[in-house]
Amino acid sequence: MTEQPGTETIRDVSAAFDLLRDARRRGVLYTVNRNGRTSVSELARRIAAWQSDGRDESIDPASVETSLVHAHLPKLADAGAVEYDRQRGVVAPIGATPDLEPLLERTREREPELVRVARTADFRALET
Repeated sequence: MTEQPGTETIRDVSAAFDLLRDARRRGVLYTVNRNGRTSVSELARRIAAWQSDGRDESIDPASVETSLVHAHLPKLADAGAVEYDRQRGVVAPIGATPDLEPLLERTREREPELVRVARTADFRALET
């Protein structure tokens, strides 16, 4: 049986925790695992909305998108957690990541607002 490229990285516990350490990466995983193929700009809007919740100043989606494109999405793609098409600006789930899924399930329980933003089908509903 052949492993998908990058899955050997996830098998290392430290690498898995490092991958999930950042909230923006978890937000990407929650969203694409729930909604499937998603544009980078949509991911940035959802994550910015979550990070802005309850703050006096809102987080700029453009700055979130920059961090996604230059840091978080390549890291997730290199680990085999998502498929990232930089040319088209889309991210898609790769499928089951058995080593990550139990850890992600635990983080979902502790981040209900980030999970809610990931699950919201109509993003405009978050802005009201």
